[in-house]
Amino acid sequence: MNIILANAPVKNGNRGCVALSLSVMYIIDKILNDRNIPHQFYLPQSGCEKIAEHTIKAGDVILKFISLMDITPLSIKQQLKKLFKYKEYQATKKAYQKADFILDIGQGDSFADIYGKRRFDWIFSQYRLGMKYKKPYCILPQTIGPFKDVSIRTQACKGINYAQCVMVRDKQSYGYVKELLPDKIITEIIDVAFFMPFKRKEFDKDSIHVGLNVSALLWHGGYTLDNQFGLKVDYPSLVRSIIDYFLEQANVKVHLIPHVVGSERHVENDYAVSFDLVEEYNCPNLILSPLFLDSISAKSYIAGMDFFMGARMHSTIAAFSSEVPVFPMAYSRKFNGLFADTLQYPYMADMKTQSNAEILANVKQCYEQKEKLKEIEHERMRTTVEKRRMLMEEKLCEFLNIK
Repeated sequence: MNIILANAPVKNGNRGCVALSLSVMYIIDKILNDRNIPHQFYLPQSGCEKIAEHTIKAGDVILKFISLMDITPLSIKQQLKKLFKYKEYQATKKAYQKADFILDIGQGDSFADIYGKRRFDWIFSQYRLGMKYKKPYCILPQTIGPFKDVSIRTQACKGINYAQCVMVRDKQSYGYVKELLPDKIITEIIDVAFFMPFKRKEFDKDSIHVGLNVSALLWHGGYTLDNQFGLKVDYPSLVRSIIDYFLEQANVKVHLIPHVVGSERHVENDYAVSFDLVEEYNCPNLILSPLFLDSISAKSYIAGMDFFMGARMHSTIAAFSSEVPVFPMAYSRKFNGLFADTLQYPYMADMKTQSNAEILANVKQCYEQKEKLKEIEHERMRTTVEKRRMLMEEKLCEFLNIK
């Protein structure tokens, strides 16, 4: 069985996007291995530069995939690249031709126009290839929309209609797609990163370990650098007030935990902002976590916390799914759809509607009742999340035509 996993990076500084890719491969690999079905994964947007076979570890499982070339040019530079790498282009084209299925994870939340047209075009390029080569197409659990631009919305609806299987990860996406395409069959699942394996990191028991993920994207005002996401809060001020509060607490160590990382400073690099904050405070109880080389290491570190807050959604999913009391800090509806609607988890900040003072007060309240939060997570993981895992496996088996 030849399977193309679209919009699924595995070599990327965004550990959340990589978590989705690993989790999807991990789940499908298990389904097929349990049935003794030979299979090969192909990743056209893996982040790997050359067409080659790769291995990647997910818990105790070794996953194999072949990286492909991106053959849908979005610029003149990419068109020239295709001409100069003709051999790689032909090999990739052949992989699409012989593929049995295309499954698309959409980098979690990028099948939308909130990040701009260029990002949408990048995501939608795989839909175009699916239609071109007439391959069965599955939209894996992800946020779909919003599509404020009419032309983008028209394209998106065409892609959704083409897909034989459509899964979303939250109630808001389900409702949104149903408004656009009332007759389309949609299944609400949950974010697949809930199913990613991890090994909990142990920290000293003499201290309370509080984790905080600081989003560089929000710190800098988005890609446009002018409060692109329309936050009501002053985000840098809010982050500092949270750090100040926890450093004043007895026996607390605050861990700044970047979830989108890179070796250079740029608008998305959480590590650079966290590094600067640690330098600014120069306090032994403010700790910078390692620069994680993979998403499982990041989740394992977060799993060792006693309380966690974050603005990168997958950092908060790592906490929730490892049953660490978590206070998500939302900047888009993807948070609300997952935590408030699907998980019925009311402990969350909405930085688009709440003030700095309101959010800080909620942080304090949640920290004081963190054991209650942990109990809710434990119950949701064994009911809501487990039921959706089983439903996802059922839908995948239907799509892949296996029993």
